[in-house]
Amino acid sequence: MKLFNLFLFWCSVLSTHVLANNNAAPFELLHYYYVYKMEWDAGVEKTIAPGCATEHNEMCFFDQFARYLIGKEWKAAYRPDRADHTKTPGWDAAKRLSTGMPKSARYNLKALLPSINVDAKNFPLVFETVLHSANTAIKKEKEKVKNDDVKQAVEWAQEVKDMRYEDVFKAEIEVLRDVLGDEAYGRYVVTGGGSSFDWDATLDGIDDDVDAKKLSDEDAKRLKEIIDDFPNIFNDRIATGDISDMNHINIMRALETSITALTGEIEESSSESDDASPKSVPADTCDNIEFAFDSD
Repeated sequence: MKLFNLFLFWCSVLSTHVLANNNAAPFELLHYYYVYKMEWDAGVEKTIAPGCATEHNEMCFFDQFARYLIGKEWKAAYRPDRADHTKTPGWDAAKRLSTGMPKSARYNLKALLPSINVDAKNFPLVFETVLHSANTAIKKEKEKVKNDDVKQAVEWAQEVKDMRYEDVFKAEIEVLRDVLGDEAYGRYVVTGGGSSFDWDATLDGIDDDVDAKKLSDEDAKRLKEIIDDFPNIFNDRIATGDISDMNHINIMRALETSITALTGEIEESSSESDDASPKSVPADTCDNIEFAFDSD
């Protein structure tokens, strides 16, 4: 009996994503919801949270969708109001999801995407699969998928990317410390707000030490060359897999792919809409008509 219970415990662990970055969680759910909505509008096979509709006998409103996916502790803290019973959730919905959210927030990946096997180690597959669902809906019934919903899916994916960049920044710090050395990193590297390096302040610190004769010109040149080439150095580490946690990098890649692909669909739809619109009369032609009328 104990072995059976242990088996059930591990199954629950594998089917539930423990978020590495709680700040991203509400935005992830909003991103999923707008693609979920695309599937319903297009009338395609439902791949995202299909059990939610089974539970409610219709397409779920956002508060139902969120409750269907989030874990028990998070669900206990979640206090949606009437505005969350909507099919067009926004920033207020994200705020209410994040209010009181437990530190180790969870949502059920198996309930979200029952067609795939995924856990925290291959989490990029979630965004890849959701993008595939969006593309399927758009390709099959493009006219039925609202452009505003695609825009919302992009907006929330961008928010997820912004929130999750903190995890990538930790990897950047690790690599920069490795190539500069602990002493130089600790002495010169300055970080700014929003998980970023303040390169100007970093270079100023190097120059100040050169002026004070605390650092040789040769060593300063070497440090500046490393800093100047750091984007390439970091990309090389990614290419070789020589980073302690590639999962966060791959999540960012998957998000960037989603954002780029869906933005392309938005631009294509906008272009088609412009082509279909009646052409207005050029301003100078209107002026000529007005002038001809006056001359009579």
